[in-house]
Amino acid sequence: MTLHFFSAAFRPEDEAARQRAVEGLPPIPPADPVLQALLRDVCMVLRTPIAMLTLTDGDVQRIAGAVGIEPMELPRSVAFCAHTIAAPDGLMSVPDLRADPRFRANPLVVSGPQVRYYTGVAVRSGPFPIGALCGLDRRPHGPASFRQRAQLRRLALAVGERIGAPRID
Repeated sequence: MTLHFFSAAFRPEDEAARQRAVEGLPPIPPADPVLQALLRDVCMVLRTPIAMLTLTDGDVQRIAGAVGIEPMELPRSVAFCAHTIAAPDGLMSVPDLRADPRFRANPLVVSGPQVRYYTGVAVRSGPFPIGALCGLDRRPHGPASFRQRAQLRRLALAVGERIGAPRID
């Protein structure tokens, strides 16, 4: 019998303050047409059929808006976006999740939606990463290009403004 493990993300050092920033957000209507347009832009930029805005809230990841998948909650321990908000530069791109040792045994990769590609960037409220804007696919892609990463960062700023997250310039 072979055991396979996946890696849960570390929590940011300022987790308590980050959590307060999440709790301070106004309600986000999932059918917001501007948010939906921004999510479709993510699909176009990353060439993915799925885009999501996620909020990392305690031990769960809430999908606050989505294109190509129904909004839901996931355990933070299996969420790719939890790795994104913990990344020093707030961006993570994994061309093939099945080939990455951190994720190859993740239940979202081996069962369920069988996701193979992920690229996401942190959405911030002030200095705190409250969630992520991401694109996913059920097939692998090449790494996200510099241009795609820059466009995704700009879209994350627009999403942050749309959901009422305070900005630090």
